[in-house]
Amino acid sequence: MISIYKKNSAEDYLNTAIEVAKWINQYEVKKPVGKSWKISSGAGTNDGDALANQMTDRSIYSGAAGVGFFFLQLYEVTENKEYFDEAVQAGEYLLGTYKDVQKYKPGIHGGITGEGLFAEALYQKTGDQKYRDYAVKAGDIAYETVIREDGFLHWENLVDYMGDGSTAAYWIDLAKLTGDQKYLEYAKELIDYILTFKTELPDGTVYWKFFDIHKYFPELPEGGILPNFAHGTAGIVYLLTKYYEATGDKKYLDIAEAGFQFLINIAINKEDASIVPYLYLPDGQEPFDVFYLSLCHGPVGDGVVAKELYKATKDQKYQEFYKRLSNALEQAGVTYKRSAGYWNDCICCGSSGVLLHFIDGMQWTDEPKYKKLATGVADKLVGDAYKNEEGTRWYNAWTRVMPWNVDAHIGLYMGSAGAASALLSLYGALTGTKVSQIYEFTEE
Repeated sequence: MISIYKKNSAEDYLNTAIEVAKWINQYEVKKPVGKSWKISSGAGTNDGDALANQMTDRSIYSGAAGVGFFFLQLYEVTENKEYFDEAVQAGEYLLGTYKDVQKYKPGIHGGITGEGLFAEALYQKTGDQKYRDYAVKAGDIAYETVIREDGFLHWENLVDYMGDGSTAAYWIDLAKLTGDQKYLEYAKELIDYILTFKTELPDGTVYWKFFDIHKYFPELPEGGILPNFAHGTAGIVYLLTKYYEATGDKKYLDIAEAGFQFLINIAINKEDASIVPYLYLPDGQEPFDVFYLSLCHGPVGDGVVAKELYKATKDQKYQEFYKRLSNALEQAGVTYKRSAGYWNDCICCGSSGVLLHFIDGMQWTDEPKYKKLATGVADKLVGDAYKNEEGTRWYNAWTRVMPWNVDAHIGLYMGSAGAASALLSLYGALTGTKVSQIYEFTEE
């Protein structure tokens, strides 16, 4: 295959990230303490986009914690103190204003525990104890604000990975960070509640269904199961595996493996490739005919889970399935082709997440093709960017079902900071430079 995009060097990827930083800082919002950034440039309207309107300027997904993390990465690569100062300003905003937050959301991506991740990253760079203290405080606040019902705990009505569930992952890591085992007890309380939602099948596999997507998007079929990372079984398998790794309690690993086997069983297979449907329809119905190629609902997220299970078990079948997922991405033409399930450039649901997957493959497998795939996706990402004297950014319809609402978002998981972050990760992989990774791709 001949690429239609310019082949770039590692320095080109770095320079693109620098140009993105230039653009991002036009959307900074000075605060009485520190700074944040606007969530989007304002090119779109977000009319009727309830999900986008729930994003906050604090979170690691869309706000200061995520943008600050990107600036930390850029500082790691360039040693330019201006980028370090930007990250510190983001941290100061979070630490200086947390008491003014009316309601704390617990999840990593949209809530206070994601702020804690960023605070810990600042602590690692600065040695300033206040950032470590905030990382611990984030875990404590999450626990202090729980709703207790029938012996279990939760915060909202949604306990999938992107909802309440990822809080358990944060507590697991906090237990390792602090040595305080109470955080594993917290994680167990939440995970045991999540287990009450599982459905057991006659073949011994299990799955989770937390809500009916049809209620939110009526154009989608009724009765469907979202099986992937953000809102389905894959994300819960990831949590259970991390809990097993921390505790050695095989009960949770057994359930995790049963959940992943469900994903393998429902996957669409073609020769050496496999992909799990975006929406699985039980009772012998054909899968919904859109396949996301992403972290949130596609092979990238399932790959994160396969890698975690391989780390926990050393069972070769998980690495083999990772490779089959990668082959599905390759065969879908991600280095040059768009589709209904691959329509934008952000980490959460687009090409930047795919890039991180292939970078992972470069470092985790012995197959040289991953470098070619990673650079191919990166070259397309750079080629698709909008560039002028203001800097570099990407315009996307963040919500697939609202294709008219095109905007340039700023944040780490949903916007241009994330695309630049992925390019920095590739720069690091190509040059041997240490670059911190977003949570799901962090090597422990």
